[in-house]
Amino acid sequence: TGVAHSKGMKTEDSITLTVQWENLNDKTLGCAVYTSSWVAPKGDVHSQQRFFYMGSNGEINVDQAHRGMTVAQDGKPFASVNPLFMKYTPTNGMFSGQASYGVKSFELFVDACRDINSGSRTVDSYDDGSLATACTTVQGTAILEAGRRSLDSDGQPMDILYGEDGHTPVEIRPHQF
Repeated sequence: TGVAHSKGMKTEDSITLTVQWENLNDKTLGCAVYTSSWVAPKGDVHSQQRFFYMGSNGEINVDQAHRGMTVAQDGKPFASVNPLFMKYTPTNGMFSGQASYGVKSFELFVDACRDINSGSRTVDSYDDGSLATACTTVQGTAILEAGRRSLDSDGQPMDILYGEDGHTPVEIRPHQF
């Protein structure tokens, strides 16, 4: 069912995973819930970006999408304004959004394409986190793939194995009890 299936793609529109993590250093366990979706109904923000952490000594609650700012106006729908993404209002009649992170992220991407095409930089030189690359997104991709494999195997837990650096996933396999 869903948008993907209606277009002949055998995949979910959205996936939610409950994941048990093991700290590789001290073997303590943690639990996380992840939701990823490529399709969503029209909402008050482009994408819901939330993070909640509860530990034994405290908690963190982040609502990245809203940035703590909402707007309600008569005759208009309730909206969450993301003031740092783009500055739409001009200053002295001129565009003044150059410093907003929406513009900066596009600028960095275009500069990277130009530098890679000219040969002055390589693709892997952007694996420092300044751009989303295959290298910087491999951990999130591994989590989703392990979840997909678990769902396809009737809930069989999957282990994500890491390379020598301890951070790069190199294999996903069914958990052995």
